Amino acid sequence: MAPRLSLPWLRPSLIYALVLLFLLWAVAPVAWIATMSVQPEINYVSVPMRLSWQSVSLHWILEILRQPEYIQALQTSAIVSFMTMLVCLLFGSLAAYPLARLNVPHKNIFLVGTIITRTIPAIVLIIPMFLLMRDLKLLDTYAALIIVYTTFLLPYVIWMLKNFFEQVPPSLEAAARMDGCSRFGALFRVLIPVSAPGVVATAIFAFIGAWNEFLFGLILSTRLAVPITVKLSALVSASFHSDISLVAATGMLAILPVIALVFILNNYIVRGLVEGVKY
Repeated sequence: MAPRLSLPWLRPSLIYALVLLFLLWAVAPVAWIATMSVQPEINYVSVPMRLSWQSVSLHWILEILRQPEYIQALQTSAIVSFMTMLVCLLFGSLAAYPLARLNVPHKNIFLVGTIITRTIPAIVLIIPMFLLMRDLKLLDTYAALIIVYTTFLLPYVIWMLKNFFEQVPPSLEAAARMDGCSRFGALFRVLIPVSAPGVVATAIFAFIGAWNEFLFGLILSTRLAVPITVKLSALVSASFHSDISLVAATGMLAILPVIALVFILNNYIVRGLVEGVKY
């Protein structure tokens, strides 16, 4: 009988290799856009490329920052994403709490129903949403974007918060109720603070989801409430006569706030994801 070949190092090596490939797949496009945003176009369209540290310049980023329309687009995205995050957390918490703690009839049907609504392609809802916002006289306003973004992100937020709330020991809530807290008091004074990592992770998910939304922003905004994703697409579509470095600089300005937010709240995100995995 032939001896078994033992390679204890093989499995960890494969795991590290897969993780490295995933990181390259995720980081390489961002790194390339960052490089394009600080190099003259001729440097990276030449064959072979002529990238150099001496050519690095913030000229294109500063050029975008000097244009009020792009500053307004960044402001629109920031306000709409932040408000969408707050609204999703508020209504998501109020919906997730009874689903996690109370004996709600047919709650599984409700949970499945909320997710099923997300299987409808967004393009199918474009015209109804446009007509609704037009009748409400909300076209090209922050309110229209916040309402629509919240509609599509809220099911995910409810699911995530429900899982995090279920990790909190019921004894903590029972102690708060014995001390005189109402259901709302127990939710906002016990469950949400104890579930802070999960709540922060959910908040960042909602913020990024609203920040990255493009289709509804394109249809529902024209001039006053144009998000940065729509503004960037307009610049890309005109790139045949635009400086590609300028397009890349705009792309970097569009993703830097999200990257900064993730880095700042990294510990909360990791803890929230770990708690979610435990569930």
